[in-house]
Amino acid sequence: MKINLQVVGTYCNSWPNLIVELNGVKIHEQKVKNTEIIELESNNILQQGNRLILGMTNKAFGKNGIYDTVVKNNKIIEDKTIQVLSIKLNDIECKTLFNNTFHVHRTDKQPSYFPDKVNTVDVMSYNGYFTFTFDLPLYNSLTNKKFKKPLQKDVSYFSNSSAVFHYEEETKVIVEIKNILKEVDEKFSDKRS
Repeated sequence: MKINLQVVGTYCNSWPNLIVELNGVKIHEQKVKNTEIIELESNNILQQGNRLILGMTNKAFGKNGIYDTVVKNNKIIEDKTIQVLSIKLNDIECKTLFNNTFHVHRTDKQPSYFPDKVNTVDVMSYNGYFTFTFDLPLYNSLTNKKFKKPLQKDVSYFSNSSAVFHYEEETKVIVEIKNILKEVDEKFSDKRS
């Protein structure tokens, strides 16, 4: 599988460190200096439950008195971040599959009340990671993730709305009704035996 990334690193005390993992195996780790295009390949692919992680490490929150964010007049003027511009699996854009959720790993003097998940489209401002899962065949899995909406639990559906022309349940009900009508006809018919 080909994995192509386009990322932008911003400098504060040092460059941020990008980590890419696939199914628990680290396949890439390096500092990101400005805009970089990273091309990777991996054969560590499962039939189901593949998990891709893009993460940032090495952001300091007070270790040895170093903070990798500079604030002036309540505004961030320097920050160590990584922005994900694009992530493609076999040339298919997948950035929207992160669901805008960044999972934070607290380090150093980062407050314990800080959230474990941050809603962000594509920027890693803390140590942590974006993640998503996919299955094989890849194109089917990515299409379902991008376009198939989950069923609402508070709405009643008579037909199976997950597939077009999918009438098995309706056919079962019709057959049951026909069998009941046949039984009624046999019991109450005018035929004498």
